[in-house]
Amino acid sequence: MQSNKKFKKRYLITFSLLLLLLLGMYFGPSVLGGYALTEHSAIRFTFPNQDGEVVSEKEIEDRNIVVWDTGKVNYVKLIESPLGIFKRVTNVSSISGETIDEKMKVTWSGAEIEDEFYDVIFAAELLDKEIEKVIVSNEQDDKKNTPLSIVEEQSTVFIEMDIKDGFAVHYSKLPNGDVGSFSFRGIDSDGKIISFD
Repeated sequence: MQSNKKFKKRYLITFSLLLLLLLGMYFGPSVLGGYALTEHSAIRFTFPNQDGEVVSEKEIEDRNIVVWDTGKVNYVKLIESPLGIFKRVTNVSSISGETIDEKMKVTWSGAEIEDEFYDVIFAAELLDKEIEKVIVSNEQDDKKNTPLSIVEEQSTVFIEMDIKDGFAVHYSKLPNGDVGSFSFRGIDSDGKIISFD
């Protein structure tokens, strides 16, 4: 009878500790170094730490890029699983930089991962339905009327992003020298540049 009570007490203590650990992992990624058990928890409980929903998603290599809609601002988040089952958001940026022509909102963000290399995420929210593709480049002669063939020739980064659910997202691992001064071009079905940032 006494050993049965001890067993129940140990069982309750063990169960309570496991439950607390699981709840902490689910609700507290910011406390646990950003790691979470589920992708939703990793997205929800990291910056901006607001309710929302995933409105666009793309898998690239062993990473997942999502657009998190909070109702006010959309955020692009890069999610990795460095420990296998655990998820972690390693890069976040708000999609809030509106082009002068008001046809796109764009952003990019780089996070240093090792000497001389960055994880870089790119995102565009399309406000004009005529845009069918977004091109990101880093040429020095960044003008709207520069032909795409010259843009590609002068760029060390030239990324064609397809559109899904009104968003274009991309991830790249880039050397330090290629990060910065990116131009975004919205391309229509005829290959014309109709938006530029």
